[in-house]
Amino acid sequence: MRSMWKGSISFGLVNIPVSLYKATEDHKTSFRSLHEKCKHPIQYKKWCPVCDREVGSKEVIRGYEYAPGNYVIITDDDINELPLPTLRTIEILHFTDKDSIDPVYYEKSYYLGPGEYGGKPYKLLHEAMNRTGKVAVAKVAFRTSEHLAVIRVHKDCLLLNIIHYPAEVRAVEGVPGIEGIAATEVSEAELEMATKLIEEISKNFGDDYKSNYEEALKELIQAKIQNKEIEEPDVAPRTDNVVDLMEALQRSLNASKVAPTMTDPGMGTEARRAAGTETGPAAPPTPRRRRKV
Repeated sequence: MRSMWKGSISFGLVNIPVSLYKATEDHKTSFRSLHEKCKHPIQYKKWCPVCDREVGSKEVIRGYEYAPGNYVIITDDDINELPLPTLRTIEILHFTDKDSIDPVYYEKSYYLGPGEYGGKPYKLLHEAMNRTGKVAVAKVAFRTSEHLAVIRVHKDCLLLNIIHYPAEVRAVEGVPGIEGIAATEVSEAELEMATKLIEEISKNFGDDYKSNYEEALKELIQAKIQNKEIEEPDVAPRTDNVVDLMEALQRSLNASKVAPTMTDPGMGTEARRAAGTETGPAAPPTPRRRRKV
């Protein structure tokens, strides 16, 4: 990993040298923008309409528009000389229970690695936080902003999460239709069945999740490269019938109980009916369609 920031954690009177590393990376397939006519990649140029020419990256500076058409110039030196202790230090404001921060606040994750001569105080903070079950609310400044952050234990490492300031989280009351939810009633029987369904299909979070979209996209790309046919997935039959909520819950419960055998070719009609996957006479399987790409 390549360090993207170096500084220290301010922990009372203790300073712990640390380096910051990105904890996540995108695995999404990316595309280039092409000109439809010639299929050549499009170039995006920085253009000055006054000088009527392209501007190089070294000619671009940072300006704040304080009035229409009026700018004050802010240089890198100006930012580096701001009277902020958080420019070089992750300042711990206080500690709190790890469950007291709603996940809606979390934004980005970074690993904190021990810096030179910082091994022992790093280990001390890690062990103390692990024993108390606390997380640290902190501030740190980088990339032209001072961020609110949370430091927490992640396995044998300290992890820093950039989080939103409370003022940046929009009020839930602004969600359309949410005002009528409080007056909506559900029966005890519906609630018990929904709870049972949740328990039936619960399991621990794992490390084997993958994007079906990415898999299908890669298959499409390879098929286009090799000029082959690809299979189209079966389309589920549409229904306009309004299903009773209790019936839907019961069918879902039944399906969850027989799910491990759903792929068995010898699964009978009655079993499929019990799972809620068949409501009428057995029908021949729909062949998967193939299309040329």
